[in-house]
Amino acid sequence: MANKSHGLKNGWTLIIDKSFKLFSNANSYVILDDENDTVMHFSVSDSEFEVFSANWGLHYKVILGFKTIKILNLPEED
Repeated sequence: MANKSHGLKNGWTLIIDKSFKLFSNANSYVILDDENDTVMHFSVSDSEFEVFSANWGLHYKVILGFKTIKILNLPEED
């Protein structure tokens, strides 16, 4: 698993597989997988992490002390 770290607004960090893509607008973010399907739509503020939508079966971890969001799902193998 090869991960990439992305700095987000308000000191948050997102860790996702390098094949996933991240798009942002202000403090709102969308993650796309390697097939360009939306994995998660979320926002961050200084003290909050809010998920607007997420794929069924999405496995992620939020580490509040470090303001880190880690997507644990891997791209599908062919």
